[in-house]
This record gives sequence, C-alpha cells and structure tokens, in this order.
Amino acid sequence: MSEEKPFYANEGSQYGEGIILDNYNGVISLVAARKKDDNVYMDWCYPQAKDGSRKPIEKSLPWKITFGDREAAIKALRFFLVELGATDIGDPATDGSQDNIPF
Repeated sequence: MSEEKPFYANEGSQYGEGIILDNYNGVISLVAARKKDDNVYMDWCYPQAKDGSRKPIEKSLPWKITFGDREAAIKALRFFLVELGATDIGDPATDGSQDNIPF
C-alpha cells in the first residue's frame, strides 16, 4: 500500500489477519487485510453478478464494509459497541474537530 492506513491486527490470528480503516473519496469503510513482513495488504474478492446467476464478476474489489461519511461511521461503530456491551463509548469529536482522525 502506498499510504499508511490504520491497521488493527486480530491478535488470535496466525496469518496476520486484521482490519484497515479506509477513507476512499470521503466514504469510510473497514477493509479486511493481512500484515506480512511489516507490509499491510487489503484482501480482495470477486463479488457475485447482480443478474442472479451467482457467477463472480470479472473485476476484483476490496473486501469491505462501507459506512458512509464520518458521522455515519461513528454512529454505526457506536451501535456495535453498545451491542457488544460497551458501557463507556466516549464522544471523541463532539466539537466537529477532525484532528483525531488518522486520515
């Protein structure tokens, strides 16, 4: 990868699996990734065609979960924190500041 993106390693993985926090054209997403020899690589997939044939399309795409803009990403991640039982999810940027965003 040409630019450094935040990578969260799955500590239980023997294959260097983890997740990248990605910002592509203002859309924030989590992307499946792997780390090997201090390099992080996105996992890519071939999604199914939308015609119902279940055949993969010819173009590969990053294997990701898209949230939308920054506010939508924060809202979705807070939802999952609550679902996991988090009691203090914090409020990192209530002033609208983006100083704490890694990209």
